[in-house]
Amino acid sequence: MAKRFQLNPKPFGTDPPADPLKRVSLIPRSAEQKLTDNLGERRPVAAKTHEDGEQSDGHHVAPPPKTVEPTKVMDHETEKKGSIAPKTAHHPHSSEDIVDANSRHSLVPRSLGDNSLGGRFGPGKKQAFHRNGRPMFSLSDDRVMADRVLKTHSPDMVFFDVKSLLSVVDDIFKSHVPSIDSSAPKPSLVFKEYADHVSFETFADLIDQISCEIECKCLHGGESHGMKTTGIHLDSRNTTTFSVLSMVSKYRWDAKLVLILAALAVKYGVFLLLAETYATNQLTKSLALIKQMPSIFSRQNALHQRLDKTRGLMQDMVDLTTTIIQIHQLPPKHITAAFTDHVPTAVYWIVRCVLICASHISGASGFKQDQIMSFMEVSEMHENSERLRKINAYLLEQLKKSHLTIEDGIMEEEYQELIQTFTTIIHVDVVPSLIRLLRPIDFLYHGDGASKRRVGINVLTQKHVLLLVSDLENIEKELYILESLYTEAWQQSFEILWVPVQDFWTEADDAKFESLHSNMKWYVLGEPRRLRRSAVRFVRQWWGFKNRPILIALDPKGQVMSTNAFPMVWIWQPFAHPFTTSRERDLWGEQEWNLEFLIDGTDPHSLNQLVEGKYICLYGGEDMQWIRNFTSLWRSVAKAANIPLEMVYVGKRNPKKGIQPIINTIREDNLSHTLPDLFQIWFFWTRIESMWESKQRMLKAHGTKGFKEEEKDLVLQEIVAMLGYGGEGDGWGLVSRTSDLMVRAKGNLFSKGLAEYNEWEVNIPTHGFLKALNDHLLMRLPPHHCTRFMLPETAGIIPNEVECTECRRTMEKYYLYQCCLE
Repeated sequence: MAKRFQLNPKPFGTDPPADPLKRVSLIPRSAEQKLTDNLGERRPVAAKTHEDGEQSDGHHVAPPPKTVEPTKVMDHETEKKGSIAPKTAHHPHSSEDIVDANSRHSLVPRSLGDNSLGGRFGPGKKQAFHRNGRPMFSLSDDRVMADRVLKTHSPDMVFFDVKSLLSVVDDIFKSHVPSIDSSAPKPSLVFKEYADHVSFETFADLIDQISCEIECKCLHGGESHGMKTTGIHLDSRNTTTFSVLSMVSKYRWDAKLVLILAALAVKYGVFLLLAETYATNQLTKSLALIKQMPSIFSRQNALHQRLDKTRGLMQDMVDLTTTIIQIHQLPPKHITAAFTDHVPTAVYWIVRCVLICASHISGASGFKQDQIMSFMEVSEMHENSERLRKINAYLLEQLKKSHLTIEDGIMEEEYQELIQTFTTIIHVDVVPSLIRLLRPIDFLYHGDGASKRRVGINVLTQKHVLLLVSDLENIEKELYILESLYTEAWQQSFEILWVPVQDFWTEADDAKFESLHSNMKWYVLGEPRRLRRSAVRFVRQWWGFKNRPILIALDPKGQVMSTNAFPMVWIWQPFAHPFTTSRERDLWGEQEWNLEFLIDGTDPHSLNQLVEGKYICLYGGEDMQWIRNFTSLWRSVAKAANIPLEMVYVGKRNPKKGIQPIINTIREDNLSHTLPDLFQIWFFWTRIESMWESKQRMLKAHGTKGFKEEEKDLVLQEIVAMLGYGGEGDGWGLVSRTSDLMVRAKGNLFSKGLAEYNEWEVNIPTHGFLKALNDHLLMRLPPHHCTRFMLPETAGIIPNEVECTECRRTMEKYYLYQCCLE
């Protein structure tokens, strides 16, 4: 049974301050300060012996007072008075070695003030109990101890592969003996090969010396009349810790820990080997007999409990050591005080825990009657495991912050490099620019279906390249239209390369990517999930990619011709090549506003009707009753005027599924012709939006202020009028023939004009059908009107002023946020 001790009374109102690491104390609690689970029975503590005092660096220790027999319970009077056995005097240990303050990798704290590890770990002896009645120690004692840890640290930059050696140690710690651990997995018949085992030979002697030092202290650290936990005297652990640290003073913090853990691994491994082969090997039996171990193996339950607790603490030590190794791998400028103030103390506690584990392994051979671990032993193991985990959690959090800082720095450098690549650096080929943008991805997919294959980026050498940049959610419409436009004529002029861009990738995204690119005829970036953050940032910030797909045009030398060639592609298709601003200006200079230009590429049927000389009436809206009335009036007027007429329903901007029932009704009732599907309706309105965007880009390139140039640009006025119609659901109409006058009006006005055909039919012989209709509609314009115009989502081209297409006054500006789910 564990010995029981009296408690110091808790002073009122002295709770320790909050601390992110739970105020873990750097100074070990002495035996008399341990708390038992039964407060009704209290026993005095045996004072430190003179022999133990000799281990404390030669300091003189006062003779211990007489101790009470361990088995004798204090009488009732003593309990009432609450007397406590006198404590031994605390004497600081002498310093070892000198402080290395010059090594950049030594992780020496810059200061040991309030922010130091000592300052974080533990309030003082005279303060209140921290929790569960356990006393803590003073900040000044912590700083003294931290100073002592630093004075054992004098690295001379001796390096070795600490990760490989720690891997070997971890394998030993995780080993199980089936004869002891009934739940242990069956041993593998495949043996692990260690890559750098030769380099360990240099440290074999040192590891052996550390193991001997620990073994000696474990066997002779304490006497039976002192407080002892499975072998090593509690008061001697502090001295042994610094003794072991002084043996590895010339190594970095991570190397110290790996070497010391290797020494423990040797001890633990030998113990497991004896336990594993005891029943089948005579040599093992003889060795076990000398080490007093036969009785241990016969008491499996007690041994299993002890080894299980020990392995748990070993794993915590390995985890914290791994973190410290990762800290040493940081660039020197990122090893800040957040690490230097805490790593020395982490090293101190790991070494102490090594001694605790060694004590339990050595103490196993001393089992007599008390086989089950005492409350004091279990509490000590749990307390140290919790301490190591808290320190590790704090260091991991700081390590995560440092890695983010490093990644941000690397990303910023790569981002600036990409800006220079596509703005200032002159290349002779497009491939180097693409490699810098797309690395580490070095291959593309090409072909569709079964013919799809992997090719290198070099296949794009000396070619015009269109980078199709999009996410995986908003690309279906663009893909549908591009596939219909992607002919051999296109392929002879340029190549398309799809670059999917997403901030985060999931398994569902991978599956969708495979589905989308399987039937693409053009080039597709391989493994787009590996695209660097700097490349994603460059595409978003420098080229303006948001949600809508963009098309970046690169010439054969890698120079950017356009950061979004989609407007030119939608308007003029391959004739827009090479997609430069000058080419865009020339195309607009040659272009006339007529019905053929408006429907080009969207409705082959209507184009054929135009060629045959028919009048074409485009109309839209969502009011089915108005549509029936409008189409009926047109059939009557066309018959009366004896003109060939074809009506085409073009829906509205941003068509949703609600448009499809209207299309179905129009077809079923044979009211008129319609565009083939929702994709073609989307493309019709997207072309008009692209015209507006292209026109605004031309005005911006000319530096027009206030966009007053719109007054002179009749084409732009017509484009704005069409966009206004497309955003309304009340209905509208436009009629024309080949290159004749285009007559347009809102739905109610147009219907009224058609209904009044008798009033303007007399003007048809002299003015023509379209001119007579247009003049009559202008005469019927209402004095009051309400015109709305929703701008398309464009890359930063939002005019300050837009004129009304009805009265030429400046329209008021509002912000509209819309969510339409069907």
